[in-house]
Amino acid sequence: MGKIHTHYDNLKVARAAPQEVIRAAYKVLSQKYHPDKNPGDDKAARVMALLNSAYGTLADPTRRKEHDDWIAAEEWELDHSESAKRRAETHARPKSAPPRAARRRDWKWWCSMAACFGLGGLGGALMQSKFKLMPATLALAWGTEAGAETAPAKPATGLVIRALPKPEPEPVHVAPPPVPAVQPEIKIAAVSQVILPVAPPVCDEAPVPLAPNGEPWPQRSGLVAGMPVGNRGSDMQLTVDNGGNVAPMLVKLYDLERRANVRYLFILPHDKLVVDQLAFGKYEVRYQKIDLGGSAGEGCGGPRNAAAASQ
Repeated sequence: MGKIHTHYDNLKVARAAPQEVIRAAYKVLSQKYHPDKNPGDDKAARVMALLNSAYGTLADPTRRKEHDDWIAAEEWELDHSESAKRRAETHARPKSAPPRAARRRDWKWWCSMAACFGLGGLGGALMQSKFKLMPATLALAWGTEAGAETAPAKPATGLVIRALPKPEPEPVHVAPPPVPAVQPEIKIAAVSQVILPVAPPVCDEAPVPLAPNGEPWPQRSGLVAGMPVGNRGSDMQLTVDNGGNVAPMLVKLYDLERRANVRYLFILPHDKLVVDQLAFGKYEVRYQKIDLGGSAGEGCGGPRNAAAASQ
């Protein structure tokens, strides 16, 4: 079965590790990849962002339980797809050749059928003889001298006995029943729209320079690359509208039955995003305003000063 990359892998700890082990692992890795020890290293900055996200999730019992549930759901879905693939490969294997005993039985059967057809043809030829001679006694009754036993019997000249074949019934042609027209299957997908409420400006928030995948935020609206995508299907289509906000939004589509996030969306301000290829289910839209460092100052009396940005 394929391996799913989790926050436990980022911190290099076991899934059942206690909080003390998680805290110690985070401390060791953060000392190694801290930006102060790696100035100007973009890779170290991305790794440090992943470590912060992993520790923030695993240090909180509620968020850690949600992460464990998501891992279990993803592993179940992956195992189910691989089992279906193995069953399909098993059914696709060619069947083995019939044994020699079966072939010998087929040979004997064909020989028996050929002999039956030969005997039937010979009997039909004998039955279809064209002419038959009258017996001598019948010839005498037609005027030949009686008592002339030594005289050869004359063949009958006026009577011919012919064996006629049995008339065969004329074939009756029966029209096949009409085939009902197959109506094409029409599948209609449910369409929904969610309008994100206008979020009030928060002047004391710290900027979020990196996305959950550790990369910089994308330049346009869309799915966050590298994050899990679940509940694939063609049953639903969801439109998330961020037209009323001046700041970008991070939207998580949460499956209430599986208790896991199935889509991670990034939507620019005054923009909307269509989420398709979504299966039927009960979902909850969770959104978070993202401060990229420039939009947070709107509505706060001007852009944030350097001291506030560094906190």
